[in-house]
Amino acid sequence: MHSSAIDNELDVKNCLQRLWHGKRWLGLGLFLGLALAWAYTLVAPQKWVTVAQVTRPDLTKIADYYQELSKLSQLSTYSEPAADGDTLNIDTVIDAVYQQFLQQLASVDNRRRFWLQQASKDGGKTLTPLLLDREITSMQFTAGDKLHGTVDTITLTADSAAKGSQLLTRYLTFTGQQVASQVQQDLLATWQAQVAKVEQQITFEKAANQAAYDQQVHQLRSEAAQSADSQTKAAIAILEQTGPVASEGLLHDQARLAVLLAGPKPIKSFTSWSYLQSPEPPISRQSPRLSLLLVMWGLVGIIIGAGIALTRHTKKKE
Repeated sequence: MHSSAIDNELDVKNCLQRLWHGKRWLGLGLFLGLALAWAYTLVAPQKWVTVAQVTRPDLTKIADYYQELSKLSQLSTYSEPAADGDTLNIDTVIDAVYQQFLQQLASVDNRRRFWLQQASKDGGKTLTPLLLDREITSMQFTAGDKLHGTVDTITLTADSAAKGSQLLTRYLTFTGQQVASQVQQDLLATWQAQVAKVEQQITFEKAANQAAYDQQVHQLRSEAAQSADSQTKAAIAILEQTGPVASEGLLHDQARLAVLLAGPKPIKSFTSWSYLQSPEPPISRQSPRLSLLLVMWGLVGIIIGAGIALTRHTKKKE
């Protein structure tokens, strides 16, 4: 039993000698491993990740929209006393625009529209459902968290650095255009709702003025019938000739309606975000990583070469 235990012990010195004598196999294994890693990087699909970090826009970027909202706010309170709650808050407007931008940015439907538009621009390229799904999932949006100090980030994975940068820039621009279009539609709908509200107010005020006029004429006629006063009859004749007198509120509402019927101006300049990090081409690719593959396959090659060296030396001894 003692001799068997000794035979089963690992002879480190002998192993090192075997490896030294078979060092050519170690070198060959290392070379083949490095060559395979390098060849794989040439044929494997490349993944370059472009990153963009965004935040809410400045007032100057949505100035046209804010001006139209301010005009609408003033017209909606033209004949009413201004209250603190009626003033248009700048931060509220900016946050509302930016939140709408983030919703579109993270929307799968918005990405689908973008990729279909890109396919049509590329000579009517056909996107299969599987390929379209891959393009959609190549974009990832991560919402910022103030508690952890993170910001709103969107990434795009492409097969080249320049392509990824161009596509992400186009997507942000495309999303901004969608937001501007939606904002214009919402503004027009709000404007039309205000027109309807003022028209109803004018109709009510006209009816009230007509009722007051009819009551006044009826009262004067009753007085004229009882007293036969010529002055009363003259007053009735003047009232019938002039008709109901428009109140100050009615005149103000008619002026508001004239401005509202012109509609809002088209929003020319509109950017619903600001860059914290613009989508520049990435410096290094995410996959395949040549340095990591060289280390991994180099070790594998050395291990295989060591195994061959030990095996061949054992056979020679036999």
